[in-house]
Amino acid sequence: MPLRDSLAAVEPYRPQRPMRELQAELGLERIVKLASNEGAFGPLPAAVAAFEAAVRDLNRYPDGGGLRLREALAERHGLPVEQVVLGNGADELIRLCAVATLDPGHRAACFWPSFPSYLAAAACSGAAAVRAPAGDLDALLASGAKLVYIANPNNPTGALVERAEVRRFLDALPGDALCVLDEAYAEYAEPEPEGPALVREGRPGLAVLRTFSKIYGLAALRVGYALASPDVADALDRVRPVFNVNQPAQEAALASLHEREAVELRVHHARGARELLYETLLGASLGARPSQANFVYADCAREGRPDGGQPAPGERLAARLLREGFIVRALTGFGAPEAIRVTVGTDEENALFADALGRALR
Repeated sequence: MPLRDSLAAVEPYRPQRPMRELQAELGLERIVKLASNEGAFGPLPAAVAAFEAAVRDLNRYPDGGGLRLREALAERHGLPVEQVVLGNGADELIRLCAVATLDPGHRAACFWPSFPSYLAAAACSGAAAVRAPAGDLDALLASGAKLVYIANPNNPTGALVERAEVRRFLDALPGDALCVLDEAYAEYAEPEPEGPALVREGRPGLAVLRTFSKIYGLAALRVGYALASPDVADALDRVRPVFNVNQPAQEAALASLHEREAVELRVHHARGARELLYETLLGASLGARPSQANFVYADCAREGRPDGGQPAPGERLAARLLREGFIVRALTGFGAPEAIRVTVGTDEENALFADALGRALR
């Protein structure tokens, strides 16, 4: 077949069955999705109004440069507009960083467990993927990788690399390597990671990724952005599809940026709710870890190890929770088959989840 050999290393995304289909099959009155780290609340009212106004011009191509949104982001982060690149979600920018950096035979490195898109991006470029123990920056440096992805906070563990450690890593990174700081969950962290400040300082070989999918509630619209050193931003712009972010999405994201007070309330809620979720999981004798994101990682070792063809521990607990009406993420594809990840929901959803977890573990 006329296909690239390296694609054999790419694990295709396997979407979950539609929620309505699952609900009908299981006979449930309601299903609560706590699996994809979406924001607990919908789009902000200003974003909805901007989106609705933009649909009148759906016969027109979007602004291929996303200039108004990029100008607003540049002002927010104190950077020239040329150093802001839009993406169809941060996920597209993960792939574009690989396209701009890697040739066959190169290496890309990331923590593991972490976000599987890093491995797929490397494989699609014909590069080898090196998995370093989560949080081990020295292992990333020793990998000899030309491209390094650091999710900060890390998905799925929720761990945050301290600012001083990130700076130490960047100081030691070879000059021909690109570091991608994936800060998709930055707003939830205390303190917030300082990726934008590092770009402002003029650090070379650096791209910082942010997104409107989480705290701003725009996951369905797919709007992410990179703040990058000038040469990296130029390279990303060269490999970026020209109309990668549609116009209603650009308008909704731009309107969301001005809703600072509402966003702060969401941050406050998420930080408090994740602590309660952590205590819920810990109280259920699951190996929960403190988190700096809008989700909590929990080890399911109490489920026992898989025997023969049995599903992994995380998959077994996720299946039982699904029968209780809750979708959580089993982490086999993230490199942690023994664990699940639970996204923070609304106060009502979190309380209902606590009850469902008790029933599932019984």
